[in-house]
Amino acid sequence: MAFLNKDRLIDRFAVYRSTEMRLLGGILAILGLMFLVPGTYALIFNENPDPFFYPAIPLITTGTVLFLLFSASDSLRTVNGLIMIAVTWFAMFFVGSIPYLMVGMTPVNALFESVNGFTTSGSTTVDSVFYWPESLMLWRAMTAWLGGIAIVIIFIYILPLFGMGRIFFNNELEGSGSSNYSMKLQTAASSFITVYVVLTVINFVLLMLLNAPFLDSLCMSLTTISTGGILISDTSLIGTTWSIQLVTMIFMFIGGTNFYLHFKAISTRSFKIYLRNKELRNLIIYFFLASIILFIFRVGDLSSIGLHPENYLTEYWDTLFTVVSIGTTTGLAVYDFTQSSEIVIAILIVLMMIGASAGSTSGGIKFSRIRIIIGFFRNSLLNILHPNAVYSVKVDNEDVPDSRVIGAVSTVLLYMITVVIGIIILMSAGLEWVDAIGLAIGSVTNTGVGFGNYGPLGNYDSLGEPLKIVLMFLMWIGRLEISIALVFFTPSFWREVKYSFRSSRKYRKVRNDQ
Repeated sequence: MAFLNKDRLIDRFAVYRSTEMRLLGGILAILGLMFLVPGTYALIFNENPDPFFYPAIPLITTGTVLFLLFSASDSLRTVNGLIMIAVTWFAMFFVGSIPYLMVGMTPVNALFESVNGFTTSGSTTVDSVFYWPESLMLWRAMTAWLGGIAIVIIFIYILPLFGMGRIFFNNELEGSGSSNYSMKLQTAASSFITVYVVLTVINFVLLMLLNAPFLDSLCMSLTTISTGGILISDTSLIGTTWSIQLVTMIFMFIGGTNFYLHFKAISTRSFKIYLRNKELRNLIIYFFLASIILFIFRVGDLSSIGLHPENYLTEYWDTLFTVVSIGTTTGLAVYDFTQSSEIVIAILIVLMMIGASAGSTSGGIKFSRIRIIIGFFRNSLLNILHPNAVYSVKVDNEDVPDSRVIGAVSTVLLYMITVVIGIIILMSAGLEWVDAIGLAIGSVTNTGVGFGNYGPLGNYDSLGEPLKIVLMFLMWIGRLEISIALVFFTPSFWREVKYSFRSSRKYRKVRNDQ
């Protein structure tokens, strides 16, 4: 029976020990297999499949060989987990750029398209999607879908190997009722991915029933649930039917909802789970109030050009869609909001920064952290009135440990600092302040749209290559847990890498001597 155990069976082929190399092999093989999907589409619809088939075989072969040659390391440190995270992202970024390079994009633009896809940002350097092969646009949508799964793999599979998983798991699912969650994290990963796939299929079927074109339905379903917002369109969803917009808005909200709730609702076959969750109710109220406030200011803007009362319903629909889209950091649009007043843009910036639920595919600070911050400041004010009293931050009537409160505060500060530095760099390059703010916040929050010249109808091709590299960096920081992303740039991390490397060499030497 032990021989039938797949881990034991695979390890029979292993010659070396390195969890990092084993992970790299698995990623390369998976990406190679994924290339077969757009390659097959290109073959069926008389497009050139070479940009996908040519790299697929080497990737599958190399990845499989690495996966078989290397078994898991005997000793693992936290720094190894961080290195594995870097390996995961950069392997996806660079391998994902290969098809773009092969169809003629510049290296920086090719890498930019790959990064914006896998980070589910949705920004683009493509001037017109209709200039490029449909199979390439399908791959672009697939990268957003895979990027959503990557977050699950990192937080629920990789980090647990190093004793870090439960901490980040609880932080990501704060407010979802997951405090008593006892399932093994590896089992949770497969369960969450199953939910992710099922929701994607449901979204696709509904769009097909609404007579949306096959490829549009496929790409929308791949990038709506992942809150990537990457469509085969130069005008986002402007001009599409009301029914398609409704389905898209619903699934954007689903993508921005904690996936643990979806898992509980599906596994227990009880949708009362959603009704009982306080964070979800608060999120709905938050989006509704934001849409009302935004609508009031929009009506004020439009009244000057003679908006008739009978058009109010249409305008409110556009406003509600925009709130859900920007609030879940999907970035889809049903009207060009770049021409709005400063107060409307300010509200949209707040929506971008906050984002939706933790444990979702949306970017931003996350709504649950804002709830913790509000509780923290409320307690600070109460302590002024009652200095000797002891108050604890509560979320859904549960005490939040001080470590998570500190984590929420530090995350918000890191977000703010990162955004400010991004704005300064962009403005130093000569961009106007509206453009700089929109690009920085849109990248860090993975919304993928900005304001001014870089709104939902614009693209980033006019930016210089250095600025594109800066934006790629901001997108990566925003997609990953920001504290984890920034630790790579601390001297202590590289000291730990050096120490870990020396320790592993000594370990291998002792092992070989034996």
